Amino acid sequence: MKTVNFQLALIVSLGGLLFGYDTAVIAGAIKNLTLYFSLSDGETGWAVSSALVGCMAGGLIGQYLTDRWGRKKALIFTAWLIFIAAIGTAVPRTFSELVLFRIAGGVGIGMASLAAPVYISEISAKEVRGKMSGLYQLMISGGMLLVYIVNTLISELSDSPQWAINASWRWMFASEIIPAALFLALLYRVPESPRWLVKKRRDAEAASVLRQINGPQCEAESLIRQIRATFEDSQGKVIREPLLAKHNRRVVFAVLCMATLANLCGINAVLYYGNVLVESIGIASEKTAFWQQVIIGLAFFLAAAWAVKEVENIGRRKLLLYGNLGCLASILLLGVLVWMKITSLWMLGIIVVYILLFGGTVGPVLWIILPELSPNAIRDRLMALAVFLIWAANFVVAQTFPLMNGDPWLRATFNGGFPFLAYGFFCLLWYLLTLFFIPETRNKTLEQISSEMQRGVGNTSPATPQRG
Repeated sequence: MKTVNFQLALIVSLGGLLFGYDTAVIAGAIKNLTLYFSLSDGETGWAVSSALVGCMAGGLIGQYLTDRWGRKKALIFTAWLIFIAAIGTAVPRTFSELVLFRIAGGVGIGMASLAAPVYISEISAKEVRGKMSGLYQLMISGGMLLVYIVNTLISELSDSPQWAINASWRWMFASEIIPAALFLALLYRVPESPRWLVKKRRDAEAASVLRQINGPQCEAESLIRQIRATFEDSQGKVIREPLLAKHNRRVVFAVLCMATLANLCGINAVLYYGNVLVESIGIASEKTAFWQQVIIGLAFFLAAAWAVKEVENIGRRKLLLYGNLGCLASILLLGVLVWMKITSLWMLGIIVVYILLFGGTVGPVLWIILPELSPNAIRDRLMALAVFLIWAANFVVAQTFPLMNGDPWLRATFNGGFPFLAYGFFCLLWYLLTLFFIPETRNKTLEQISSEMQRGVGNTSPATPQRG
């Protein structure tokens, strides 16, 4: 593992820490801010999902900014947005002001979720690209664990119900100021992506960065020629491929379907509404729900750490196949048990198993494989659409979970188990997608992966995943 690769990936992966922190801080804040603003079920969903609307917009805006300004400047802009939003969500006078700053922060998170994985994949050597890209998911889970701990500690500051309603959620939002400031300060130290520099015909700068990240022995000029061949035709003209050109259709279908299904399997219902969830199915009180959320966050983080360690050994495809089957089994079991009104503390174990499976397979592999599969010539546009769909599906889950969980007919019919049964269906769809359309990508350059996907080659046999 190259030291420079690791340092750069670690700094940029702090965008993932803010991703996890910003999206999960609401888990501890939602109950008391709902009481403070006297919100309905729909407004409660909007308090959570408004940030996700910003994330969707950020994914689309990010495509323009990462191509126009470069990955580095786009990331710096996102850090400023998140920093300002952290201040604004801590001091809103009205629910509308809270939503406005949640959306602004969401724009920053959405842009970071596009720019950071793309940057990391473009500066990492093929032998360690999985580990480097996996740091992003590790930081997402680390941000969630950190904010769950912070939320719990804040909740313990006072036993006064009135203090909890008026002030606790404000301190939870304000705590994000510190990691946002750290991310902003460190970003000024990273270089620009060499592939973006080549695309903009800044070859001397690209060569300097390539030698910086690969060592002085790096044959920078040869690498630049290989990279340029994916952007330009034989006459040196920039290739402007339509996304749905015939040779791109397979990869576009695979990437966009993966992005859509990623959150429809229900992970964010557990992560965002964890406190409400464990209370609603009868396995926690208001106080113990915070500590159970810490357990969930710890499981998510440890699973991601394991995935970063093993992704280059096991491979992306195997992790996706096994992970999706495991998530399908655990989420369906949880749904059936809730449906049957079998509620006890050991059900937390099923939730933790689901978190371990998702966090150790599907979650990290998603952020590794999406930029790997996206060809150089269309990566910015395809990743922008993928990130948009990730956040759109996230929005659907965040907005609909409280509605499904509180719907009188669904409660009477399924006793609160319906959302988990629905999420299991989408786990099955993702498994089938992986089985038939997703190849192995480890130990290949981005240019090799692009060529194979465009030619429709690459092993997708479930029995013998390609090892590269």
